[in-house]
Amino acid sequence: MDWQERMNAALDYIENNLEGEVEWRKAAVEANCSTFHFLRMFEVIAGICPSEYVRRRRLSLAALKLASGETKVIDAALAAGYDSPDAFGRAFKREFGLNPSEARRPGVGLKTWPRLVFSVFLKGDSPMDFRIEQHEAMSFTGVALRTRQTNGINTREIPAFWQKANADGTAERIYDARPSWSKKGLIGICADDYNDKTQEFTYLIAIETPADKLKLPEGCADIKAPAGTWAVFPCRGPMPGAIQEVWRRIFHEWFPASGYDHGPGPELEVYSEGDPQSPDYYSEVWIPVKIK
Repeated sequence: MDWQERMNAALDYIENNLEGEVEWRKAAVEANCSTFHFLRMFEVIAGICPSEYVRRRRLSLAALKLASGETKVIDAALAAGYDSPDAFGRAFKREFGLNPSEARRPGVGLKTWPRLVFSVFLKGDSPMDFRIEQHEAMSFTGVALRTRQTNGINTREIPAFWQKANADGTAERIYDARPSWSKKGLIGICADDYNDKTQEFTYLIAIETPADKLKLPEGCADIKAPAGTWAVFPCRGPMPGAIQEVWRRIFHEWFPASGYDHGPGPELEVYSEGDPQSPDYYSEVWIPVKIK
């Protein structure tokens, strides 16, 4: 089964469980990857976090049922995962601009969010630079943030985390503590420690672990990456747009045609010195991979 088939099998699982409990661990099994990596791929490819997609699909199915005129509001609410008609009504109105009872009236215009289908589009008109590296185990140290995939919270908290670290000097102190042998600058790390119950994972602003940690801020945490194979993607351009585009192309174009799957371990964004807003600013994305 290829990448596209596996991702669509995961979507089949989600669709078949919209009126019950969607377990991301089981969806990830269908996609043949870890829960954390499945959620990351889903968000980058679809442009929406998985929990928000499920919320929209449940409300869309509820709208279709109500429009048929054969379903009561309370039954539609329960099927969509809401404990009360009031909570369902508020969510429904925010999404569609009308109350659930109004959706039952003949002739009322409705919009719904359709089911996603993952498709591979290989254009080939723009080459994608990368290199494959075999690397021994690595250790990183830095300040950590526990954040959540739910409702895209991580997409707001991580930029704010960086902004605070840059403003209060934490990022500079971490950078200045780099070991002399390290060729990497500051590193943004998404740890592969996703918790199924809380939907949390750890994000770090880090460096390769120095022998002397005295220069580091208090409360720093360590994280290790196992020895293995890495796909490294160079990026040139202003942040964050340039690196976001690299991520999009990695999951849209590179993985489907590469012969590799996502491997175990954290994902790294390696930043160089210089002005992050410069059109020539250089950074890299490091992803652990394994041959299919």
